[in-house]
Amino acid sequence: MKRFVCLVAVGLVALFGVAAAGDYHVGLNLVCSDCHVMHASQQHGYSVGGGFTPLGAAAPYNNLLRNDPNDLCLTCHDNNSVAPDVFGGNTGKSYTGPNRLAGALNADPAHRSNDAGYDVSDGHTLWSTATAPGGTFSHATDGLECTDCHAAHGTATQYRNLLNRGSFSGKNVTYAVGTNDLTKDVFERFPRSYSEQDVDYNEPDPTKSSYGAWCSGCHTHFHGSGGSTDMGGVSGGVASQATPNTTPWLRHPTADVNIGNNTAATYISSLAQFNGHTNRVKVMDSQGLWNGTTADNTVTPSCFSCHKSHGDKNAFGLIFMAGTGTVTEEGDGGAYRDLCRQCHTEGS
Repeated sequence: MKRFVCLVAVGLVALFGVAAAGDYHVGLNLVCSDCHVMHASQQHGYSVGGGFTPLGAAAPYNNLLRNDPNDLCLTCHDNNSVAPDVFGGNTGKSYTGPNRLAGALNADPAHRSNDAGYDVSDGHTLWSTATAPGGTFSHATDGLECTDCHAAHGTATQYRNLLNRGSFSGKNVTYAVGTNDLTKDVFERFPRSYSEQDVDYNEPDPTKSSYGAWCSGCHTHFHGSGGSTDMGGVSGGVASQATPNTTPWLRHPTADVNIGNNTAATYISSLAQFNGHTNRVKVMDSQGLWNGTTADNTVTPSCFSCHKSHGDKNAFGLIFMAGTGTVTEEGDGGAYRDLCRQCHTEGS
């Protein structure tokens, strides 16, 4: 019994301690008993001092899991101080500031009630059997699961343990922790930080977005560089402005086109417009200057510029950022048009 208690203590240290780098569920922070049970006989609590409780009369789950995959993940990741709260309101407040970088997931109401203000149209919906917009991915039986995007057992070099198999094969999203590395796609200022202010995006290859390429694993046709079949336009966007009728944009680019990279009409984008805002949406930058007083001419929008990856209280997880005021996960109180006007000057 003493040995068992010691093993539990080691597991809790791994759960609550802060590692030198990387995310949880990987390496020495991969604690099997967090998710699996050997004999379906007992489970540890998921809160500080939670102790042990019987597993109950329910039949064991596949793969020796303690619960259905989504419910299992949400045991820690919803309204619990032991891990980031990724569902609905940010009540857990663990490892995060007031605003989560990814926002919040919602659920199919047949499986789980949503928090007030979070609807099934507002981002990624757990247990949803719908086809991913712009793609063909769907789970007709079990619906969307956390492990459709994240590797439960970790991927040491992949940001947020994102998958790198199946439709995501070869789509790596690398990251640096503590000290920025412009050859990596993402910069986390602190280990396992999920706060909006603690994460920014580099652009190691100015012609593409690794983040956007990863999202295209499900949302296939919504991503690409200028000149691609799905995007239209041309690389860099300048020629498309000069001859818009012969090289039209079919969709908003998520890579390869810098804000303000035009020499005449302002209807494409304006760096001055972007620089004029106190509150700015997230962008990629090959120089790592996203937080400078004045952004440079290499800032590039991508998926995260307009959407929260998990979702928020706005339709499609959009970020309504007017440019001033108090920033929340939904923006700063702006309207739909204000998101477009982060970069574009049309309208008044």
